[in-house]
Amino acid sequence: MSEMEPREAAALRKHVGAGGYRPVHPGVYVTHGEWTRLTPRRRHVVKALAAMPRLGARLVASHETAAALHRCPGLRGWPPRVHVTDPARIRAQATAHVVKHAQTLDPLDTWLVSGVPVTSPTRTAADLALSQQHAETVVVLDDLLRRDLVAVADVEALIRARPRARSRVAALSALAFASPLADSPGESLARVVLARIGAPKPVLQHRFHSDGSFDPRVDFWFAEHGVVLEFDGAARFTRSRHVGPRTPEQVAVDERLREDAIRAHPDVAGFVRCVWSDLREPARLRAVLASAGVPCRR
Repeated sequence: MSEMEPREAAALRKHVGAGGYRPVHPGVYVTHGEWTRLTPRRRHVVKALAAMPRLGARLVASHETAAALHRCPGLRGWPPRVHVTDPARIRAQATAHVVKHAQTLDPLDTWLVSGVPVTSPTRTAADLALSQQHAETVVVLDDLLRRDLVAVADVEALIRARPRARSRVAALSALAFASPLADSPGESLARVVLARIGAPKPVLQHRFHSDGSFDPRVDFWFAEHGVVLEFDGAARFTRSRHVGPRTPEQVAVDERLREDAIRAHPDVAGFVRCVWSDLREPARLRAVLASAGVPCRR
């Protein structure tokens, strides 16, 4: 990422027009190759790092931008504009590149991440719970709780400190639903969809103990019905902590052997899987569960 002097503007425009550089903030550019290699979250982080030094010392990256800097997952993608909190403002303001939120900030609410001021994970969690939809909030809260970056009581205190917030009840509901046991954004969303379709409340990350050395752990366990539900996202087969030095073929074989071992456990009467498309169409997840004998309330 580089900043150009005014005298270089003409040459730069030629490169931008030819696709050599991409503007990420007025006066700040990255090469096209650098940009294409970045994940969506990291692209938003680059925008934040470019914008923050130009916005004034009192402004603090917040909301979705703070979530990106804290390495949280984004369920619906990342916003095109950088979000900041300006404690000196009395009302919010949105420009072409920045959204400024008008809220007070306690000194403890601010961390320094990658050299820029950012709302703390606790403050970020509260801000998002009060501004996002239920599923998006749960995905972020689950992630922060799993990484032990927030405590439920601390987030709740910040939410309750805003008694005039219209979404306070919904924010507290999402916080009560959140769990540190969800191992991925897909599992978090699956929990939300399971609740919406009236499925029985599953046990999360249940481990089946046996006499042998292999004690598999599953995503969702419906103990009353003896049914295992596994969420199959791409991360299960591609993330290094799951894959390690194994080849894709070996990963697939190992997963099949794992499933066979779970199915063979005396407590297991059924084993089903769901994928992202099942979560986008809840009726499909209801059908998956019904096929295994797990009823859902209407």
